[in-house]
Amino acid sequence: RRTAWWVLGGCALVCVVPGLAPAVVAFGVPHRVGPRSATRLGSTAAEVAVPVRSFGGESLGSASIGLRTTKTGKDMYVVHRKYVKERRDARQGTASTKTRAEVRGGGRKPYKQKGTGRARRGSSRSPLIVGGGVAHGPKPKNWANKKMNKKEAELAIAIAIQNKIATRGDGASVVVDSLVGQLEAPPKTKAVVGLMTDLGLDPDANTVMVVDEYDEVLDKSQSNIPKLELRLQDEISVSDMLWAKQLIFSQKAFDYVKDHYG
Repeated sequence: RRTAWWVLGGCALVCVVPGLAPAVVAFGVPHRVGPRSATRLGSTAAEVAVPVRSFGGESLGSASIGLRTTKTGKDMYVVHRKYVKERRDARQGTASTKTRAEVRGGGRKPYKQKGTGRARRGSSRSPLIVGGGVAHGPKPKNWANKKMNKKEAELAIAIAIQNKIATRGDGASVVVDSLVGQLEAPPKTKAVVGLMTDLGLDPDANTVMVVDEYDEVLDKSQSNIPKLELRLQDEISVSDMLWAKQLIFSQKAFDYVKDHYG
C-alpha cells in the first residue's frame, strides 16, 4: 500500500472510500522542517596580519587573525541586532512623569459649569493647564528586554572585530607584547600619550585598548584622554568596535580574542 506523507502543521483526517484502502489526508499550514537560522555559524574570515610591537615601540613581527563570520553573508544583520541590544541595555528607563490623577490637588471644580464665559473645567490639574499633569508622558520601563542567543552575540562581536581590523588598514591595529604592569606609579597621562606615539598611533583618534588584566596605574593614566577607552578582554562590545578608529591589544588579550571568537 502506497502512502504519501505531507509535512504540515495542521490536522489529519482518515478518508475511507468503498473499495479502496484508507488514506490519510492532512491539511493545515506548512512549516519548515529543521532549524531556521539566518546566522548559520561555521565560516571563517580571511586572516589579516596585525603588527606586533614591544612596549617601547620596537617591531617584533606580525600576528594573523581570522574570526568567525556567517555562512549566509548576513554579517551586518547580526552586528546591528547586537548593537541595538547594547544600546537598549544601557538605558536606565527611569524617566517618569505624573498624570492628572497623580498630581497633588485638583479635586475641587475650579469654577461653576456655566455663566463664566470660560471653557468648562472639572479639575485644575488638566494637562492643558500649567501645574497640571502630563499627557502621554514617559513612565519607568525596562528597555533591556531584547533577547539574543549567546552564540549569536559572540558572532556579532567577532564580525565587528574582524571587520575593524581588516578595513582600517595597516597601523590602525597594533598588538603590544605586554601592557599590564609596564607603567610606574604615580599615574601620568603623558606616559600613555607617549606609548601611543611610539606605537605610531594618533592620541586624538578614537582608540580602544584591550588588556588581559586590570592595571590601576594604566587605568588612571588613560582616564584623562577623552578618546581612549580601556576594556578587559571579555568586555569587548560591538559599540566599541563601531566607535573605534584604532585598536591596541596586549598579546594575551589578542590570543584570547583569537581563541574565543575564532
